[in-house]
Amino acid sequence: MNEACDSSLRRLNTITLPLAMRAMWAALEEAGGLSVRVSVAIVDAAGGLIHLAHMDGAPLQCRDIAVNKALTAVGFAVSTGSWEIRLKEMSDAVRQGLPFQPRMALFGGGEPMLYEGGAVGAIGVSGASEQDDIRCALAAVQAIRDALEPAAGEGG
Repeated sequence: MNEACDSSLRRLNTITLPLAMRAMWAALEEAGGLSVRVSVAIVDAAGGLIHLAHMDGAPLQCRDIAVNKALTAVGFAVSTGSWEIRLKEMSDAVRQGLPFQPRMALFGGGEPMLYEGGAVGAIGVSGASEQDDIRCALAAVQAIRDALEPAAGEGG
């Protein structure tokens, strides 16, 4: 490619299916440890659904909620649980309008997967309490961090 072409394109780091599966298992393992039943959705950096799991006994609606949490987390590159505080700092119009936008979930359980300053994907967890959803999502994020960070003692 020539230089003009390169400056017209943006490269996007994104998680792969193997990383998504690693994150999924971490979230499901955490849910099992908490004795809760959840849906877990993982999206790539562009918001494309990579992996979806629905535990036996989790409420049906949790599938869509988990996807919405993942989309919100990757789109804004912030935890969905941070929106309560963020909205307090915004105008009335934003506080009243943003929650009604399609595919938005402004409560805990959605976490971006950050790498080199950007979201490379996100996870959404739904079906348990907000705190338990967050714990499951954070377990997945930690699994991604562990996979992407060089092992201790490597390098120079």
